[in-house]
Amino acid sequence: MILHARTPSLLDLVAVLNPPDDPDVLVGDVGTIVEVLPPDGLEVEFLDRDGRTRCVATLRTRDILVLNRDRTPLS
Repeated sequence: MILHARTPSLLDLVAVLNPPDDPDVLVGDVGTIVEVLPPDGLEVEFLDRDGRTRCVATLRTRDILVLNRDRTPLS
């Protein structure tokens, strides 16, 4: 099953599906893509609760899920 709905791009919000070998990044963490590294790399910034950078990690596109930023209209 492929969960990647679309190609990741700069400033997309993403969730981690398969974390790298980095103890600061866990499955489900949400971060922002700050750099796209061809052919398959992404630099993702993760913030703490105060909005400060907690870490920046290099992930592969297959290890993340791009989160939907479109709002669903309320009826």
